[in-house]
Amino acid sequence: MSIRSLFAAFAALAVIAPATLRAQDEDIDFAKARKEFVQGQARVAANTLVMSSLGVRQQVGRCRDETVGAELLEAESNLEKIAANLRAGTVKDVKTLDQELSKIDRSLAHHHLLLVQGVIARPRPDNIPTAAHDLDRAAFHFERSVTLDGAKLSAEQATGLADIRKLEKDIETTNAIPGSASVTVSSFLRLVVVAQTATTR
Repeated sequence: MSIRSLFAAFAALAVIAPATLRAQDEDIDFAKARKEFVQGQARVAANTLVMSSLGVRQQVGRCRDETVGAELLEAESNLEKIAANLRAGTVKDVKTLDQELSKIDRSLAHHHLLLVQGVIARPRPDNIPTAAHDLDRAAFHFERSVTLDGAKLSAEQATGLADIRKLEKDIETTNAIPGSASVTVSSFLRLVVVAQTATTR
């Protein structure tokens, strides 16, 4: 089955998936998996990553961009492979884990920002609250992609995160899309894409 066919199938599933499954994004817990691995609990970390892969799968279903959708499909598959390698004891270095998990977090941040851009382009009363949630998730995943291994945010990254979180709160409070939303989201998206590009070189 081609990537395009898989992407279409997951998109169809998202339409019929109950809201509880769509909340699986909250279960993508890389920090927990990393901690378990560092503590020598590789099998427990593997289980955490398998659960995380289910959360990624739900986001594949929500994705409307073919390129990012393919990245998320690959991320789901990679999480399952990493989990298998953890169970087999072949992952020895936490840096290997950090690199892959950070890459997936950046893809998730990119995905959530694209969903927000779709709402900004066509805001409706029923999708505006979803935009606020996606902004929260975009900020969360991007920040974790930088800080998972203990690194610090740059000044530019910290400012971008603060702007996104302010926009999220403004949307939650007013249930409306501010006029500055498009510029704020586009600016933050550039930070995410730059970080993605840097890790693929």
